[in-house]
Amino acid sequence: KTLKLSGYHLHVARRQKSGIEGVKFDVHLAEAHEHDHEHHDHHEHEPHHDDSRTFIEIKKLIGKSRLSPWVKRKSVAVFHRIADAEGKIHGMPAERVHFHEVGAVDSIVDIVGGCLALEMLDKPRVLSAPVVEGVGWVNCAHGRVPVPAPATLAILGERGVGITQCEEPHELVTPTGAALLAELVE
Repeated sequence: KTLKLSGYHLHVARRQKSGIEGVKFDVHLAEAHEHDHEHHDHHEHEPHHDDSRTFIEIKKLIGKSRLSPWVKRKSVAVFHRIADAEGKIHGMPAERVHFHEVGAVDSIVDIVGGCLALEMLDKPRVLSAPVVEGVGWVNCAHGRVPVPAPATLAILGERGVGITQCEEPHELVTPTGAALLAELVE
């Protein structure tokens, strides 16, 4: 709420899957797009339209919020990892990378929410099992790309995180998830 961001609502419910109980947290966007299993655009769109935000605009949005300095710093650092990777892929500076509006809202909620949750948990150590990605293809603004997506590979590679694949025919690690891992995991 401190971001004064619109276009989404949250759903939280206890669920059981494969005999394991947990909390299902979904970000539902105002448009017909769903949060689950979608590759979000973090790509260049020239010229800049109202349906996208640049890394600099997202940084300002986070900076002017009433979030704590730690949440602001970590959230911006996660976004910078995505913008840096996308910038290298598309041959432009990170500051010029545009996040498509749907992907931007979803990613802002995911990234800021994740950092805020860690702060509420008193900033615990964050560890990760080995990263396992699925197989197949995802559609984005630049067409069909293989899984893992180039940005996911760039983000994890920059941090030196190895990735293996399983036969699951879906994208299991998005660029947003990779950036959260790269920034927050020891």
